Amino acid sequence: MRAVAIAEAGVPQVSIAVDTYFPRAHLIECLRRLQSDFPTVAINLRMTTMQGGERLVLEGTCALAVTITDVPELSPGTIERQHLCEAQMVTVCAPSHPLAAIAGPIPREEFGRHIQLVVTDNQPDAEKTQQGVAGERQWLVNDLGAKHDLLRGSLCWGHMPHHVVAEDLANGILVELQRRAWHMRALTFMISQRRGYLFSECETRLVALLGNRHRFSKGASKRSVSRAGKKA
Repeated sequence: MRAVAIAEAGVPQVSIAVDTYFPRAHLIECLRRLQSDFPTVAINLRMTTMQGGERLVLEGTCALAVTITDVPELSPGTIERQHLCEAQMVTVCAPSHPLAAIAGPIPREEFGRHIQLVVTDNQPDAEKTQQGVAGERQWLVNDLGAKHDLLRGSLCWGHMPHHVVAEDLANGILVELQRRAWHMRALTFMISQRRGYLFSECETRLVALLGNRHRFSKGASKRSVSRAGKKA
């Protein structure tokens, strides 16, 4: 009934919360393609961290949320998740940071001697959902962009999605740190929605697009190479 009502109104709508760690370029490409398929689509997009997306789903502000599988569900009986895609994580710091001077893999204990920058959210139980923390020396920040800037400023070290820092690593603004006996899994993104919620045609299309990250990334790389060839 919901999809029929939207179709009759002639204005498909998507309200979605997206975790700030999700690849931004891929999100933009997905929204571009969705707009091509549904020219009149109305988007309500909220950028969130940790459990923030599922809170918006529970509140009814958003129908869908892109969340990280390692973040505990707020209400397992009400919310259900399905796999979307993955993103690689790297551990980084600025070249002037003391950790950058250590050759070879670094033990977790050594990481724990230096301040780690950790993304959290504004909820009272945010500390319970921190991932990949090496020790008690932490600075907390609730914005991935701010974390990126602080890392570039050589104030701390931290884990970052590779797609966010790839250019900095290539240009030497940040350096990747090798971890000894400390495995970091890829970030696994999920789509969260209320249990039993029926996707509209537009929502179904967006979820399918979001899950095709690697196909889009390969296409983008080919286009970049082509443009570089023309400039050369």
